[in-house]
Amino acid sequence: MNEQTIAKDYANDMIFELQKAFWDERGKGAKFRLTTLGRDFFNSKCLPRVSSPEIPDMVAAIEGVLKESGIVMGMSVVIDGRLLRVRIEGCVHRPVEDRLATFDTKPLACLPANMITLAIDRKLNRPSEVAEIKLVDGACEVLIVLFEKKPF
Repeated sequence: MNEQTIAKDYANDMIFELQKAFWDERGKGAKFRLTTLGRDFFNSKCLPRVSSPEIPDMVAAIEGVLKESGIVMGMSVVIDGRLLRVRIEGCVHRPVEDRLATFDTKPLACLPANMITLAIDRKLNRPSEVAEIKLVDGACEVLIVLFEKKPF
């Protein structure tokens, strides 16, 4: 197996082009198709480290993996009832969102936030959804909505 890596700029260019093409095809509906981006990474790298059923602990475990992987510099979460307010600092994918903004396109996906929603679904059997992604001072502020626990 080849262990060679590719440049971040190249990867972000490809992610941008894919998201932009998806936006051009589906508009706002594209964001609902991007919710599982990162699932394989989550299952192989994050899930083994998520042991606590407490959301702040889940976020901390995911943050640890993402920091070690060079994807983010930091993450924090504030829980407000059924709302999670997540701040993501220094994300390697932020240039993608900045480029989308030049086309008056709101951010469509946030891989770190997807990891959190996947953890909540897996560990708490509770659906959640990324409702909003704001680009603020070099960071992303993500609003995640928690729904009631699944009946099964």
